[in-house]
Amino acid sequence: MKIKLFLFFVIVTSTCCFAQLKVSAGSQIYISNSENLYSASDIINDGTITLGTGKLFVAGNIDNNGTLTLNDGTLNVTGNSATQTFDLGTSVIVKRIELDKTEGTATVNSGNLIISDGLLANQGTIDGGGKLIMRSTANKTAIVEQSTGGTVNNIVVERYIPSKRAFRFLSSPVTTSTSIKYNWQENQNNTATPYVNNLNTSPGYGTHITGSVTGANGFDAQQSGAPSMFNYNNNTQAWSSITNTDVNTLVAGDPYRIMIRGSRAVDLNNNAATSSVTTLRTTGTLKIGSYTNSSLSQVTGGYNFIGNPYQSPVDMRDVLTNSTNLNSNFYYVWDPKVGGANGRGAYVTYTFLNDENNVDGSYVNQYLQPMQACFVTTDSNGAASISFNENNKYTDGTNENVYRTNHSQSNSNLGSLRLTLYEGSSFNQQPTSLDGALLYFGTTNSNSVDSNDAKKLTNLDENISVFVDNTKLSIASFQSPQITTIYPLNFTSYRYSNYTLVAKLNNYNGITPYIHDKFTQTFTEVNPIVNYNFSVDLANSASTAYDRFEIVYNTEVLNTDDFNVDSVNLFPNPTSSNYFNLQLPLDASNYTIKMYNSLGQLLDLELIATDTNVINCKVPSSLATGIYQIVISKDSKNIVKKWLKN
Repeated sequence: MKIKLFLFFVIVTSTCCFAQLKVSAGSQIYISNSENLYSASDIINDGTITLGTGKLFVAGNIDNNGTLTLNDGTLNVTGNSATQTFDLGTSVIVKRIELDKTEGTATVNSGNLIISDGLLANQGTIDGGGKLIMRSTANKTAIVEQSTGGTVNNIVVERYIPSKRAFRFLSSPVTTSTSIKYNWQENQNNTATPYVNNLNTSPGYGTHITGSVTGANGFDAQQSGAPSMFNYNNNTQAWSSITNTDVNTLVAGDPYRIMIRGSRAVDLNNNAATSSVTTLRTTGTLKIGSYTNSSLSQVTGGYNFIGNPYQSPVDMRDVLTNSTNLNSNFYYVWDPKVGGANGRGAYVTYTFLNDENNVDGSYVNQYLQPMQACFVTTDSNGAASISFNENNKYTDGTNENVYRTNHSQSNSNLGSLRLTLYEGSSFNQQPTSLDGALLYFGTTNSNSVDSNDAKKLTNLDENISVFVDNTKLSIASFQSPQITTIYPLNFTSYRYSNYTLVAKLNNYNGITPYIHDKFTQTFTEVNPIVNYNFSVDLANSASTAYDRFEIVYNTEVLNTDDFNVDSVNLFPNPTSSNYFNLQLPLDASNYTIKMYNSLGQLLDLELIATDTNVINCKVPSSLATGIYQIVISKDSKNIVKKWLKN
């Protein structure tokens, strides 16, 4: 039975079923709200079909020569037809697709079928023909939901990448029969230097991949020939550049480190060239079902570079819990947005013990994003493997952390001290952080390195770590500090002259910590937050010493005279008055006193001696409320007190 719709406008407000659905030119059919429309055979559309939030079931072919609007609904590919052919005529956007064929293959033959939200595969096969596309934008990336079966071939999976010249850790969610060059370089490569006749046939897509000065082996020619795409050997613990892009293919779950300069429009031979957003496209067979990787380090603490095999975020807490001989307390993500405006990204450690990461300003969380790779560590000597399962998929959000706008970060339930480093001259412009370290305190923790502590993976630029048992840590757990406790810090790879170190206590009720700057002999109180500004002379090895800083809890044991933090009293504090007093251990005339705001700017301060060792400090009446640093200096030693004006 064939039913032809000749009415100019038909509204379907309840479930309907047609043997064949044919809409003639000039006719319209609208499926309202969440209602369903079934077609047991073909859908032939020469008019207009508009699907609401419900489902359009098709068991036969689609022949679309009119307007097919599926933006808010689901297309269910069903039936037992051996073959189905979808001729869409143009690009059609569908919110979701459900694959539920009992046999045969559905093929997208013409036009593009663009998935904006999700794909659910239960059974059957779809051949996308390079025309079935999972869309990725700055706000959302289409995902493959928790699926029970089915095969999806020749689908195009997109990965939107924000503008910044930085490394990314990527993996493919499909296995390709075509080369890396065909996919991520848009099937083209430059074969001449300097930068002339740049091949960029698909603006806004693809990127340059370098490794040759001539364009050999599929690489984009570049004056230095420096490689930009790397593998990591989990057994030898070493990076190596890929050998070619014109032969090597992509396998679902295989991870890579790749420098993304932007789209192929970016000037390849200018490191200072303006970057741009880009979208990488990968065509192949989706990974559906369980995935296991056993090519991992068999040494305690060994680093393993692994990729997300799914076109979906995955909960790494669940993945690590269900894997074999892997530390399930934390994992490492490369965040390209950390490291400052001119940085190349930095490692961020996420701990599942307290559900937060070590770098303030980074929003890496427990969910590894589609097309993202990361590092995990082997727990003890012996075979290790990582396993991904469909129920590890997290379908409530995509494009989080490194692929979209930041969201708020959770706070630890444990007492903690967070250290975050910023480039000083731009600190007032709310820059991204350069790196950070996190210290946890609790009665059940150990002061020695154990599985609760995350070793520091070294960044290309600035590095902060806590130094324990001759080991650098990005996240360190300790017992509650005592008055004699000292936590050595390790700072390396300075690039600038001025820095701001932000120290912040959270959920902490122990004794007061101080930042000890051994180069300037400065003790700065952290209670509960302080912005410590310091300078670096790259020509002075003492200024750049890796052990310049430490966290201490008693300044008296570090001083041989009476001038220490505990001997200086600042009062009233806090206060709404335009003055404060400093009580000093010796004659007030022996000291230099200066006041700075949180940006490190020197402020006016009038000093009046009221006693032999008490100074009244008057501030301008226009001084805004806030936290200020009072620096008291004597004989090249400095003590920093915090004053709060409210």
